[in-house]
Amino acid sequence: MSTTSPLVAIAIVCCTTAVGAAQPDAAPPARQEQAVLAGAEFLRRSSGGRQVGETAMIALGLLKAETPASDPALAACLTKIRARFVSGGYRPERTGGTDVYEAAAVALALANTDTSDRGDLLQTLADYLMRKQKPDGCWDYDSRSQGDTSISQYAVLGLWECENNGIEVPPSVWDRAAQWYMSSQSAAGSWNYHRDGGEPETISMTAAGVGSLLICRRQLENYRQFQKAVNPYLTPVEDAGPRTDYRPVSTPAKIDEAVARGISWIGARFNTGDAPTFGKSIYYGLYGIERVGALSDRQAIGRVDWFEKGAAFIRSSQRGDGAWTSTYGDDVSTVWAMLFLTRSTRKSIQKYEYKKLGSGTLLGGRYLPNDLTTMTVAGGRIISRPMNGAVEGMLDVLEDPRVANAESALAGVMDRYRKQGAAALRPHKDRFRRMLRSRDPGVREVAAWGLGHSVDLDVVPDLIKALEDADDRAVAAARQGLLLISRKIDGPGPGPGAAPEQKRTAAEEWRRWYEAVRPLDASPSVATDGGAKP
Repeated sequence: MSTTSPLVAIAIVCCTTAVGAAQPDAAPPARQEQAVLAGAEFLRRSSGGRQVGETAMIALGLLKAETPASDPALAACLTKIRARFVSGGYRPERTGGTDVYEAAAVALALANTDTSDRGDLLQTLADYLMRKQKPDGCWDYDSRSQGDTSISQYAVLGLWECENNGIEVPPSVWDRAAQWYMSSQSAAGSWNYHRDGGEPETISMTAAGVGSLLICRRQLENYRQFQKAVNPYLTPVEDAGPRTDYRPVSTPAKIDEAVARGISWIGARFNTGDAPTFGKSIYYGLYGIERVGALSDRQAIGRVDWFEKGAAFIRSSQRGDGAWTSTYGDDVSTVWAMLFLTRSTRKSIQKYEYKKLGSGTLLGGRYLPNDLTTMTVAGGRIISRPMNGAVEGMLDVLEDPRVANAESALAGVMDRYRKQGAAALRPHKDRFRRMLRSRDPGVREVAAWGLGHSVDLDVVPDLIKALEDADDRAVAAARQGLLLISRKIDGPGPGPGAAPEQKRTAAEEWRRWYEAVRPLDASPSVATDGGAKP
């Protein structure tokens, strides 16, 4: 296999014939600098006829340039991306390793949209990317197993944006990725494409290594902080939060030491006039530099103001048609240049930090009323005016920690159930299943309530799994749902304040009941480790 190309290894084989430009019906915000506006206009003109990975990168560039959702070119890109989602998962346009680039680019694009089904699509992409991770923590072409610095970088980026948008990525994924990046770093602190391939060390690949380690460190630290709040005597249900028995091998000190050596190597060589040291594309390298600067929160790398130096080069090298060009073609080179100028990583960090405000504090009350049997909108804490509109929109509010009117949304869901019964909840079973994986215990409780009151036998495995949740209110909601579906006045526990072993015992009893009543053609029984995947 030849040396890896960044994302658009895809682009190298793409059709290069532009199609007619689709003019937007609204202009991007005036605060974008002229170079970005010109680049966005070029991307609109060249957005047709591209493969999915390249299309996703074009969409990402337009989104980071704050192109309105109504823009026809952007809308066409997103429609093409969505066509790759099929029943049962994500179907990449290309395979063999380039599919990792593609799936990651699609995740980056969709994570920056604001649609009601974004969470489900990102979950599908995260699952795909995690399946492609090699045992040692890297990602690579299917024909290789030693690891590819560039492919791994995109996988880490895609999973990072997924987790920033509420998708649970197990800490072991970040830990193994960090271990591989540290193992593939040279003694001098640099990286190349393939440690076993003998390619030259470059700023592009060293920035990829440093940036990926910084992301892994952030995500592992998030895990450590969340883990501190978990009662050590409770065993969280799998995927409902971090497991208390996992201890990362990649310590902050180890990662910090590797990052420091990598930044030192870059700082000693940062010179936009030295294109070979950057690698095959200086724009790809600067895209990595922007990420390193944002994630490490530093204005200078070495003695160089990385943004001023990089921005000056990018502005001076833009073509008259708004594009930038390099080995990898005009389209992705233009995207990388725009991502640098718009400080795209800083935007993602700010967006994530804003979302975190109030996360875990259950702003507005995401918990159900204390007396779930009454199911009145005015019961317990649910005293707000019920929200109107689609149930899907109400669930969006409940999952968003920034929104303070969760009581109104929860009242709306319950009011819809009161008026329409289980029919109001059944179309959203998959959404409730995903909500069961939330780190917010209030959201998990609502999810268990929603599944239970759909009164469908196929949700029983999910509810049995939720019986072992770390949060007692989520456990109570799951048990009530099982009682409702089984039509039992009373049944197996667990009772309030049950210990982990008591929860497991109760789950086994419910599992035996389910095995006895489920249709022969139903999905397999719930596994003893917590249940089959929905």
